[in-house]
Amino acid sequence: MAKGLFIVLDGLDGSGKSVMIERLKRYLDSKGYRILATREPTDGEYGRQARELLKREKDPMANAQKCLELYVKDRKEHLEKTVLPFLKKEGSNIVLCDRYYYSTLAFQHTQGLSWENVLNANKGFEKPDVAFILDVPPETALERISKSRNQKEKFEQLEFMKKLRKNFLQLPELLKEDTIRIIDASKGKEEVFKQLKEEMDKLL
Repeated sequence: MAKGLFIVLDGLDGSGKSVMIERLKRYLDSKGYRILATREPTDGEYGRQARELLKREKDPMANAQKCLELYVKDRKEHLEKTVLPFLKKEGSNIVLCDRYYYSTLAFQHTQGLSWENVLNANKGFEKPDVAFILDVPPETALERISKSRNQKEKFEQLEFMKKLRKNFLQLPELLKEDTIRIIDASKGKEEVFKQLKEEMDKLL
């Protein structure tokens, strides 16, 4: 592996991204790679503002442009301060990122912004080596969310999530230059991890 690898896991809330990132991290650690597991929105100033908005608001359609601006500013800072410096270090470095611009495109388009608007706002950002979209039916995702925490955020509503899922599934067609793999995440954890591990082994 000549340079660092930038891997993204994305998809609906409740699709199992954080669990799979933790498992991939352990797996890659055991193979001797240096791993940075990170996420968006970050804990930086813009990421915190974005998360506050999600907690505070109830209407999933509100503040689409504001969300877009916060996510893009947060991403720029995240890449400059965290992701790119780690990838440029000597050695076998792998970044595992929970959410990236795929989320911003899918969510803010579902909120009513045009594809053109969201694509332009995210132009020029580093392309990952591969992005895995963990695909689950919204009903399954919501069931998992309700088991893991009491409070739902503003985007965690069935009708919104149905449209959101469609938009995630359109991304490979929309972003032909990106390497995007759709992973069936409705199966058991072992089976989902097996799919991801096979994909990772091909890359390594």
